[in-house]
Amino acid sequence: MSSPTEGHAVFYPYASCWFPCEAAPLFPNLNIEHRTQIGGTCVSTGLSLLRKEEPGEIRNKINTQYPVSWSKYLNGHQMKLAYCSTDFRRLHYYVDELLAHNDLFTISTYSPSEPGEIGSDPNNEGWICGSHFFVLHRDTVYDTRFKSPVALKEYRDLNRYVKRLFRVVPCNHARGL
Repeated sequence: MSSPTEGHAVFYPYASCWFPCEAAPLFPNLNIEHRTQIGGTCVSTGLSLLRKEEPGEIRNKINTQYPVSWSKYLNGHQMKLAYCSTDFRRLHYYVDELLAHNDLFTISTYSPSEPGEIGSDPNNEGWICGSHFFVLHRDTVYDTRFKSPVALKEYRDLNRYVKRLFRVVPCNHARGL
């Protein structure tokens, strides 16, 4: 198949979120110890799963609405975030590809289930809608809202729309924030 840059643009109905596939998982031996968040601390608690640092310590180092700060935090621990290509799809559309990569990702989904709520105008304080952050390692979701991890195919939020999708890569990887 020709490249979209050869002569004319080609419409690909499905673009992979990460290309090309790595030969092997980047973090095959990572051992994640699940913990439950207290209050609205999904980003700091989720990141704490990767580095075993207290969520309160992480909260002081990041901005929950600024993924560059998340990556900067992880960089101090030999990791960083690399943007994955996404569009306005529900999480279940990405499941097979994520499982094929068999690696470490952070995923944020919008809380509302209706597209109109996600795309609505902000209120007077600038608020549009909520979202949630969790970690996927290989085939297991570590969602700090729940008491224990769950298999990705059994995750209850597969119908939520994806807001952000990052692959966690070593800090010397060619891609990343």
